[in-house]
Amino acid sequence: MKRRCLVTDACQRVHALVDGELAPEEAQRVRLHLATCATCQEELGRLLQLKALAQELKAPVETRAPAAPPQRSRAFRPRWSRYARRGGLGLLVTVMASAALVFLLPRAREPRAELLWMTDAPTRSLELRSSYPGADVYHPYETLRAGGSSTQQPVPLAEMARLEEKGDFRGIAAAYLLRKDVESAAAYLARAGDSPEVEAERAVVELLRGDAPEALRRLEDVLERVPHHPQAMWNRALALAQLSLELTASEQFEAVAALGEPGWSDEARRRAEELRARATQERESWQGALKAGDAMRAHTAVPSTEELQRHPGLFRLYFYDALRTARTVEQVRALFPVAETLDTLDGGTVMRDAVRRTEASDLRRRTPLAEDYARLARREPLQGGVPAFLERLRAAREEELLLGALLHAGVVDKHLEEYQRLTAATRDPWFLLLSEQEHAKVLASRGELLQAEQRLLGAVKQCGETPVAYRCAQLERQLAALYRQLHRPAEAVRHAQAAWQWSRKDGAWGQELVVLLELGQLSRFRHQPSLARSYLYEALAREPKSCALKHFVFANSASAHLNALEVDEARRSIDMALQCPDTLTASGAQVLADLARLRPSPGDAERLEKGLAALRGSERLEAGQSALLTQSEGRFLLERDRAAGEALLRRAISESEQFPRSNVNARKARTYSYTSLLLAAGKAREFDKAFALLSEELGGALPERCVLGVTVDDERTLVLVRGADGQLQGWYDASRTAPLRSVEGLIPGELLMPLRACEQIVVAARPPLHGRAGLLPADMAWSYFLPRPAPVVAPAVPPRRLVVADVEPPPGLSLAPLGAWGPPPPGGVLLSGSAATPGRVLEAMTKATEVEIHAHGLINLEVSDASLLVLTPGPDGRYALTAGEVRSRRLGGAPLVILAACRAAHTSPTSHEPFSLPVAFLEAGARAVLAATVDIPDAQAVRFFEGVRSRIQAGQPVAVALRDERVVWMERGGADWVRAVLAFE
Repeated sequence: MKRRCLVTDACQRVHALVDGELAPEEAQRVRLHLATCATCQEELGRLLQLKALAQELKAPVETRAPAAPPQRSRAFRPRWSRYARRGGLGLLVTVMASAALVFLLPRAREPRAELLWMTDAPTRSLELRSSYPGADVYHPYETLRAGGSSTQQPVPLAEMARLEEKGDFRGIAAAYLLRKDVESAAAYLARAGDSPEVEAERAVVELLRGDAPEALRRLEDVLERVPHHPQAMWNRALALAQLSLELTASEQFEAVAALGEPGWSDEARRRAEELRARATQERESWQGALKAGDAMRAHTAVPSTEELQRHPGLFRLYFYDALRTARTVEQVRALFPVAETLDTLDGGTVMRDAVRRTEASDLRRRTPLAEDYARLARREPLQGGVPAFLERLRAAREEELLLGALLHAGVVDKHLEEYQRLTAATRDPWFLLLSEQEHAKVLASRGELLQAEQRLLGAVKQCGETPVAYRCAQLERQLAALYRQLHRPAEAVRHAQAAWQWSRKDGAWGQELVVLLELGQLSRFRHQPSLARSYLYEALAREPKSCALKHFVFANSASAHLNALEVDEARRSIDMALQCPDTLTASGAQVLADLARLRPSPGDAERLEKGLAALRGSERLEAGQSALLTQSEGRFLLERDRAAGEALLRRAISESEQFPRSNVNARKARTYSYTSLLLAAGKAREFDKAFALLSEELGGALPERCVLGVTVDDERTLVLVRGADGQLQGWYDASRTAPLRSVEGLIPGELLMPLRACEQIVVAARPPLHGRAGLLPADMAWSYFLPRPAPVVAPAVPPRRLVVADVEPPPGLSLAPLGAWGPPPPGGVLLSGSAATPGRVLEAMTKATEVEIHAHGLINLEVSDASLLVLTPGPDGRYALTAGEVRSRRLGGAPLVILAACRAAHTSPTSHEPFSLPVAFLEAGARAVLAATVDIPDAQAVRFFEGVRSRIQAGQPVAVALRDERVVWMERGGADWVRAVLAFE
């Protein structure tokens, strides 16, 4: 939460920092404080000016340049501070007497020369480039080794003071960046205004912080405005390399090399060659391993120790088939060195034990079965068919062959219990993890996604105890895909990145490709187009001749362009995707549906028809995806034949309702279908029909008076209003040319007038508008409406107030303590300190009739796509209370919930359902929620929310109580944050 800077110990030590009196650790602590304290930043500027002035006075007069004609200069006003007192009365008098003279003296150096101190070392220790003049002089890059020290000199305070005097905050930031003082640089960049150059420097800050995705976003913004910005191009290449996207990074460095900059071009060319050579080596090594694996399975050769160490997972995969198809003792014994090497890498003796068991078996009797097994592994037909072969294996009690045959035949789902028994008997972590993976697949195929999630999470936990990289990568990737189906992108990304790390550790170059596609899709879902394109284009650069991959990449790219309302770019991308004949993905179908309205092409109808037919006949169609395809077809047809299109959209809604609510594809199909139906009615000015559709979608729960309905989709907006008199008014517009950034002013003034007569207003805002601040004016009483799956039953529990306060955040988050709460509320419960853990809070909420949480709120996309509340870490180290955890509970007391935390109402930008902490609380059973979308001051939060709560206790409706307290605070002035406090009911 934001705080005014109190006079703290760090404030008192700013003067000592300027004097150079602090130890390095203490100096860093004060610098970090400066990054967040406006008062101390102002004081630092004054102190630097004063120090520079003193140094100027010490210099001999004869060393200064001849006087130039006087120029107007900003007056220097020294502040009476501890630094001035320490300087002594004589110095102070001298400074005051000479100030005017000093500022009339000319500058001795030219602008370019006076900046050379920034890069005066023979080498540079920062890979990244600054766009600030004087800070981008080429020197060879020096990698600091352990125990080494940078050749960079400390920041010269006199020079910094000159920059401060001129208001050159970007220059000061550049000096700090060259010395990797990230937080000091960020503090000055915050004061440097907005320009492509400043944005390029902010990207450097993000890269030094390790946030390559955010840096990519900023750099692409710079390159859109300045296409050949050398520093942005260089830093973008480094950002891609930081993400291990070697081929796209290489292409970017090659583009830098083409600029012909002295020094920089040669280094860029060298870096491009190194990255491309590394990627080529990895690809060739993987392809060589595939050939070596085939040779081992055919018993013609065994891989070298070096090959086994580079690709242990892949060779272990081939090893088991080689062992099962061995027909002689010599073939079995030849595999022992392979088993020994792989056992050494993973620990244990399971593979050598398997060799010994096979060696002791009756190989002559097993040979016919082993030969048929080899045919099955090569996908060749078997005499008598697969079922007969499986029966022969069972009769011969060849369980290790049966284990592999069930998997190769793709019938594990039909023999799950048998498969689990066989894998358990091996006691081999490889097969134990594989069994969990196959079990999760079976559960997911039945639509039991949450059960599949728990199965996979348990298996992934085992990876921390007995890591088998290849298997762990598969599990993490499957978990990521599952979370994508559940539309939980934050968790999906976390597990996809884990899969990426496991794959790279195992040298599984071929598996990395699938993970890249997963990460690209997930980045698009999270509205990160630059990151999505980076992952997808890296995948395509690895397999440029794959037509199916080309379609997938460009269809997803087209979808990302549409999200940004870049219609021409979307059209070009989908046309490139459609160059692959008879290929269409679900995302490609959705893009064609939208372009039918925005930028149609004559061949689209035929391509969509053929593509949908192929998709519907695919065995890999996910549960609920058929409804989504029907929706895409209806959306497309709506622009040509409204009646036929609406019939298909109605069918999609019916299909979606056959699936459980947990099926995200079905939920998307339902929401998107209603979106098209609503906007088609709005375009036709059929506002009565549109209102009926909105009420139908929300379960028929909309009131007939004092209600606002609003929806947006790309370029279109539909607003429906019923005022106090119940008369319906509507407004439709399709002129938006850029993504909607703010909802303020979205509702036309003429439609606000009928709502002014209402005591309170129900706002039915469809995603992605639900939960956005500023939709209606602050002096109106309104709340966001969310329909309940079931009506609220009056709680049978007595009134019980739960207050969560005085939490102890993890030290690593560096969050300031909030104001102390005091004694427990009368008749209520206070969870504070070590008791305020997520588990304890969740349990206590289930019985409360009022819940009030005073804590820090964070937006951490690695944990949740909605905001989260920072509580005291529990025994397992978990500190975050997330929307996903809240919505899984049942709040039996139907509580009023007050979330006095920064940005607690932040909503995930999803287009098919609202997802936020307030929504999660309502779905869990809360009757109303109060939360803000912005940072809130600690000192004011308690008083404001207590005022609202008191009004509600006195009988005022929630929206009215919020409005009345907000108006009082606004009339006092200085409390703009209260405008962003929202009510959800």
